[in-house]
Amino acid sequence: MPRLDLNALERVMRRRNFLFKHQLANLVGISYERLTAIIAHRENEVDEEIVARLCSGLGCPREEIVTDDPPNPV
Repeated sequence: MPRLDLNALERVMRRRNFLFKHQLANLVGISYERLTAIIAHRENEVDEEIVARLCSGLGCPREEIVTDDPPNPV
């Protein structure tokens, strides 16, 4: 399962002038609740479909928002 680089995702959102999660959720067809869980609650392991939707909506390559770094131990 891919892991999002949430800092990179937020940078791309700002660069594309998506200042609010609801704007992005509406654009890419992800529920606001799921997007909030990803961004605000740092749930960065997501389905490939979510990565594809975010990349398509934000006009960015997958590599820009997906990380290969190992998850932080809890």
